[in-house]
Amino acid sequence: MTSCRSIRTAVLLSALGLLALQPVRAAEPQRVTRDGQLKFAPVFIDGGKTLVYSAHNQPKRVSIIRLDLATGKQTLHYPIGSDSQFDIAFSRDRKLECFARSGGPRQLSLVIRNLVTGKDVVFDPPGAQRSTVRSPRFTPNGQRIVMTMNAPGGQQIVSLNLQGKDVRRLTASNGINGWPDISPDGKTIVFSSSRNGALDLWLMDANGDRQRSLVRSSRRDIYPAWSPDGQRIAFTSARDGNQEVYIVDRDGGNLRRVTRHPERDGFPIWHPDGRRLLTISERGGRFDFYLWDTTARGQTPGTG
Repeated sequence: MTSCRSIRTAVLLSALGLLALQPVRAAEPQRVTRDGQLKFAPVFIDGGKTLVYSAHNQPKRVSIIRLDLATGKQTLHYPIGSDSQFDIAFSRDRKLECFARSGGPRQLSLVIRNLVTGKDVVFDPPGAQRSTVRSPRFTPNGQRIVMTMNAPGGQQIVSLNLQGKDVRRLTASNGINGWPDISPDGKTIVFSSSRNGALDLWLMDANGDRQRSLVRSSRRDIYPAWSPDGQRIAFTSARDGNQEVYIVDRDGGNLRRVTRHPERDGFPIWHPDGRRLLTISERGGRFDFYLWDTTARGQTPGTG
């Protein structure tokens, strides 16, 4: 009996030792949708209870969709029309919305919608018919909008007021300057720029001053998003050979990878709890939302 007990104890201790040596895996993400539609530019509202995003929900049309995360119910944010709707943004007080819309004199124009008065302001970017605006963001004080606009010399980041006037160019370099996101305190803009060749992440003051590099790679770094506390930035990068999601501190340190899959992961945005990241991830050729716990162990350092 003693011998058998000793053997069982030794086996148990051995098993525990083997378990202790096993790597700790990151928690599996929570799958949010299962429709597989091509999606982009998601935004949380209602304290994280609702997700609003653009999707190819009909042939040759892009619509803005609202998703109730508690029930899974999807509804159109705006009625279906002949135009396509991209990149919605909301002011903090939810009195204003803006989005890019097709169907006007330009390929994509900016619509600023006042939900109190029910009136729209439409900004048509200057230039040829194919001129566009993308990725609009309200400043935290709700007084201006920062966005990407086609401009001479390349794609630039500009700001304008709520009347669609007083356009101020924040970048002026050659190449692409895009996907701006404004820090919660309104002082710093993170964006992607190809001014040195590859698309890298840059920071600048809210007025365009002090433009400086944040992280670099030989492949593109895009879709940056500030964390709610303003201390971290999530972004999409192909720096390791495949499109994955990464996090970096606002000083460029502590780079780490969140996703690891042979298909694409992108468009990261932070849940208002500051702990989870929402991504649009391709799995089996279909595109759905996934929530990742960034506090889970098992994330890997980025290669930089």
